Amino acid sequence: MPNPYWSVTDGRLTTPLHVLNFRNGHIAIPNKTTGLWLEIGTNSFDTLEGGLEKRPGLFLVSFEPLVDKWAFMIAKGTRSRVAGPLGRHHARGVILPFAVSDADGYADFHVSPRDGCSSLKPQHMPTRGGWKTSGFIRGACAKTYEVRRVPTVALRTVLGSWLPPEIPIRLLKIDAQGVDLDLLRDAGAAQLARVDEVSMETLNDGCDGIYDGQSNCSTVVATMRGLGFVTRSSCNSSRSFGQGSGCEGNFVFRNIRCGATCGRDPTVASEGGRGARKRAGKTS
Repeated sequence: MPNPYWSVTDGRLTTPLHVLNFRNGHIAIPNKTTGLWLEIGTNSFDTLEGGLEKRPGLFLVSFEPLVDKWAFMIAKGTRSRVAGPLGRHHARGVILPFAVSDADGYADFHVSPRDGCSSLKPQHMPTRGGWKTSGFIRGACAKTYEVRRVPTVALRTVLGSWLPPEIPIRLLKIDAQGVDLDLLRDAGAAQLARVDEVSMETLNDGCDGIYDGQSNCSTVVATMRGLGFVTRSSCNSSRSFGQGSGCEGNFVFRNIRCGATCGRDPTVASEGGRGARKRAGKTS
């Protein structure tokens, strides 16, 4: 009979862990919250919590499957010898140790020596484009340091069950290393209708990706249009790909139902329809 408290499978010790408290079946969100930011894949840099300072109406829900980076992030909300709210990495934010995926359960997580490159998908060395000759990719990102078993939650579960349905999601920022489109596609247009903007890394059509089966820019843009989102960035412009040796760019997709105030926090009078990265700020 399986041990309900802990298990060792293929040499990997796992255990259930109390990581957050729910209220009425949802993540407990303060009553005065006017909008949510949802962040998938934080590692420990370029995170969104720094952008909350000037946006008093927003609450941040973040996910990070690397347990050491989750611990690093959650330590930001703690004080020595003083108990604090479970799961908080910010006074208006929680972080959970899950990989957001297209399925609920457990999955192998391929940890790279440079762990910001870690992914649910196996890595490989690109065969064309700027990454083909990159020493950083060859020596770190395209390698697997170890494979870890991590809990997963589907984006459709987060949107449809975990988050209170009455609160709009102003920004969904995804840094899921090659599986970004998979989890969006699985969530579907109906669940994504409550999201104002999606910010995600996008692979140049002229480059081979680092991850098995990684979607390229044209596929991402076409699929996102089918899900109800459009972008001002172009797959045909080199200016859209300012990261990763010209192979990667951050695209912001806006829900087509939105007007000029799409993604705006109504508690900030001066905030308009600016790009998601500018809105969030950079906190590394």
